[in-house]
Amino acid sequence: SSGINAEYGPVGGYSPVFVDCSASLGAPKLADSSVCKTYLEAFRDMIRIIREETGDGRVVVLDSVCEGLCLTTIFGMFLQYPYVYYTNDSSNCLAGVDLFLVELGSTVSDYAKEFDDVTNCDISAQVFTSFSVPVALCSDEDQLRKIPFYLRHRTVNLNSVAM
Repeated sequence: SSGINAEYGPVGGYSPVFVDCSASLGAPKLADSSVCKTYLEAFRDMIRIIREETGDGRVVVLDSVCEGLCLTTIFGMFLQYPYVYYTNDSSNCLAGVDLFLVELGSTVSDYAKEFDDVTNCDISAQVFTSFSVPVALCSDEDQLRKIPFYLRHRTVNLNSVAM
């Protein structure tokens, strides 16, 4: 949880850290409180609409709630990433930035006890999902390492980053 989000409250216990990576910044930074408030309120509205309108095979359309918002941020929130990227335009300033990449998953050793014969199992790591945070903004790497199903982490620096 980010202290900056505390006044707006978590959504169902979820309160990500918002990282502003707008191209105009030159370097990523923690998003302003107005960005946090806007996205937490929009996400709360989306969850309410989904709860109220799902059922009987109905499709829920959230385009009116999402209008003008960064979809990368919204998707990150639905995936409940602890850090979500925000940009106020179509590009970002993540190229050449050291990113702390966390991969979540498991290996066969995590569940091998349930099987008598694991000789035919693929023992390579199975990555479920991954997320990153700029190293300069990663204030608590030890906390990241405590995530259930944590697999591995590494620092990456990419020539370009698409969102």
